[in-house]
Amino acid sequence: MNPSKMMRRLTTLLAILAIVAAAAIASATVHPLGGNGRYQIGKGLPIPATFQPAPNGALLPVTGAVVTQTGSDPMALRVPNGAMKAAQVPFVVGVAVNNPAVYQVQTNIGITFPSTPSNMNTWSAGGRTGGATVSYCPGQTVPPGGNPGCASGLAGPHPSVKGIMIYTATSNQFGGPMSGRVYGNANVAFLGTQPAPCTGCLALFGGNTPDSTGIGAAGNAFGPGSTGGAVTLSPGRISGTISAGGLISNAMVTASSLPGVPNPGTNFAGPFTTGMLTIIQPLALGGIQAFTLTGSDNRVSGVGSISLVAGGLSNRFISGPGTARSWSNLTIGAPLGALPSMNGVGAAALIGLMSVAGGYAMHRRRK
Repeated sequence: MNPSKMMRRLTTLLAILAIVAAAAIASATVHPLGGNGRYQIGKGLPIPATFQPAPNGALLPVTGAVVTQTGSDPMALRVPNGAMKAAQVPFVVGVAVNNPAVYQVQTNIGITFPSTPSNMNTWSAGGRTGGATVSYCPGQTVPPGGNPGCASGLAGPHPSVKGIMIYTATSNQFGGPMSGRVYGNANVAFLGTQPAPCTGCLALFGGNTPDSTGIGAAGNAFGPGSTGGAVTLSPGRISGTISAGGLISNAMVTASSLPGVPNPGTNFAGPFTTGMLTIIQPLALGGIQAFTLTGSDNRVSGVGSISLVAGGLSNRFISGPGTARSWSNLTIGAPLGALPSMNGVGAAALIGLMSVAGGYAMHRRRK
């Protein structure tokens, strides 16, 4: 072959490969993280406990927290382990208005979010599995791209955990599972001989150990969540003055052979989404619990606000069937810089470029 023709063809080939390689190289931008997060058990127990109204919470970004984003709008969002935390702060909440089986809950709970072994915590378009609308009942399996077809919160296959979660996608079905680590304890004063309000009421004191992978499993992939660890029980019974809301004052431990009681739970999860989520628990002891949460994505080129919501359903030994909700209300700042990354196509293109260049160099040496 004429050397000049060979050179022209080689130049053309190298140019094509260079274009392919450049198109395949993605740039992961780094952004400062702001905002807050919140879990909520049933109608009246925010976790971490706070007086802030939903959806705002006390789960906050750590100093210097950043996230990385890739692709085009809506950009995939990766949140590194430990980007958000809530310290253990003792807090007492009266919940008798919402659950007749419980007077008050004393929490001392901390949260680290996210927290997974792989540290690959990514929300993305299509990341929330299942069809555009998923009606999920505990005990079902959500097939990829499909819908398990649960029609009623009482008709699910699980023998003890009932209820239904309905996920309705936005145009991008943005989201996916993301787990947090919850630690600490929660002491619970259960209903004794008389309902609140009263003076000298007796309450059986028990304990919960929070789930290690999320309060009520909210935010995990569709399916079973953690049931928590061993429970350290408090003394058996207390007496005192109990308000209409369930708060106990002038409490005294009553001599009793009864130990405290555990209140273990069985939990089922739903992932995070920027779409709409409806959670219905028809069997809650304080009356039906029904909530509708809606996320949003207002980012432009990755900058702006994004809110993701998640749900869970549970049944606890004494406090009964319940719901769990979670919000991640994030503010993504302007990019701090770019981390070059490459996908498989880009790597193959560069390998091709190097192979062609190497072959041409050997050819020149032989000549």
